[in-house]
Amino acid sequence: MVITDALKVMVDKLSLKDENRAKQAEALIHQSSRGLLSVEETNAQIAEVLDIPTDKYVRRKADGETKDQALLNYIKKLRQNYKTGMMSNVSYGGLLRRFHADELNEYFDASVASAEIGFAKPEPEAYEIIADELGVRLDECVFIDDRESYCEGARAVGMKAILYESFMKFQKDLEKVLREDVVN
Repeated sequence: MVITDALKVMVDKLSLKDENRAKQAEALIHQSSRGLLSVEETNAQIAEVLDIPTDKYVRRKADGETKDQALLNYIKKLRQNYKTGMMSNVSYGGLLRRFHADELNEYFDASVASAEIGFAKPEPEAYEIIADELGVRLDECVFIDDRESYCEGARAVGMKAILYESFMKFQKDLEKVLREDVVN
């Protein structure tokens, strides 16, 4: 969402050809997101499942990741009135490979990398940890993600959740939720 998910695109393409290998890749991604595999192990094993050399896989993944600057600018604007956080299912060091520490601090009051906390979305503990890092209750959070299963996980712990489908729709949905909170 904030960064395009090149790995998801690769796995989605693989699932059209070979659903079993796509499930293997998803299992490896989940293990890596929980901190159970090193970055090197993850890269090598996913490359093997995709049947490409590891260096080609790493390049393809990096080349396919781009930051959504419009979304980041909007987050920065929201941060003037609200606490903002980022929770990402990434391997060890994944956030700092994609953002400089100063950049994370510019946009977010808290940032959580799943591998570093040992829990990944949609596990309840991941949502609880980011809320705790922000210093807010779960029911005060509005969780935004481009995967419905992660939004369902947020709702299950008491957060409001918005499925991110496009920037314009997200803005409209978020403004509606924020207005409703002011009325209540």
